[in-house]
Amino acid sequence: MAGPPDRQALLTALTTEHFTLQGARSQTMSESSARGALYIGSLSSALVALGFIGQVSEVGDLFNTFALTVLPTVHLLGVFTFVRLVECGAEDLRYGIAINRIRHYYEQLAGDEARLFLLSGHDDARGVFANMGIPPEGRKPYFAFSTSICVVNGVVGGSAVAVAGGAFAGASLAPAAVAGGVAALLSVAAWLRFADRLLDLRAGEIEPLFPSPPPGD
Repeated sequence: MAGPPDRQALLTALTTEHFTLQGARSQTMSESSARGALYIGSLSSALVALGFIGQVSEVGDLFNTFALTVLPTVHLLGVFTFVRLVECGAEDLRYGIAINRIRHYYEQLAGDEARLFLLSGHDDARGVFANMGIPPEGRKPYFAFSTSICVVNGVVGGSAVAVAGGAFAGASLAPAAVAGGVAALLSVAAWLRFADRLLDLRAGEIEPLFPSPPPGD
């Protein structure tokens, strides 16, 4: 049987792991920013191109063909971007849980002086969100960066539906706009539900050793 751990060696290992996890969290944020910038840049270029095509051909077959080629492509890129942003968020949550577990050990070492630690040492989702200043009882990802991409991409998809309705079904402006709006709302609601379920799944995969106290304690 192995003997008791060397506390100094354990502290060194945990400190190294802490810095490694912090670096991994920074990488997830960098990837999220890069993917979001790529999507927004692609969308901006597509909208500028649509503006030029609209000036040349007004609203005709050329415009409809170009719009129904570009808008679905940008929408698909937005779906890929949103899914990856949510995955990065779930990955960041796991890193945050691991860091909180290590921080709890620091608090044990500090003893009475653990009050100097401002951030939580509870290794569950509530503890991570508390450290981020997010109310744990209402952690819906409505104001996350990925949600912004989701809403914008829903508008892109709804616009494609509206253009398709006018091009193929001969719908007037009002019915086409209504169809596009409904498609956009359904898309945003479905993808936000996907994000919420994925975060709940990732948070539930880890059994906390130092869970947060119940609300009100």
